[in-house]
Amino acid sequence: MGAFLAPMALTAAGSYPSNAVVVAIGISLVFLILVILTLVILLQGKIFDSLAAGKKQKAAAAAPAAPQKAAPAVPAPAPAIEEGIPPEVVAAIAAAVASLEGGKYTLRSLTRVKDGRGAWGLAGAVSGTEPF
Repeated sequence: MGAFLAPMALTAAGSYPSNAVVVAIGISLVFLILVILTLVILLQGKIFDSLAAGKKQKAAAAAPAAPQKAAPAVPAPAPAIEEGIPPEVVAAIAAAVASLEGGKYTLRSLTRVKDGRGAWGLAGAVSGTEPF
């Protein structure tokens, strides 16, 4: 029986690479493709950055800088605050709202959230209990 399997063992060992070679080639190819993809993505980023910079330069050259007038300081109206909210909380929320978009927004009213399930909680309950 050993003589019968010997030619197959020689053929298999002689015509196919070892497992270590297959693993090494596979890992090498994966990392080579990852490096190539990284370089392609970096190249695309450089190209798009240069295109954006060119558009900014064209826009800056096309629109001459006009002197900007200072906007008159108009005090914001006092916000309507619900009873029981500490002034520190109101100040923190007002500062956060004012910092959005460079002071474009102001705080007009401040009320507590009603007790009970909120919109996200209700959506979670509905999605978890609805039939398939």
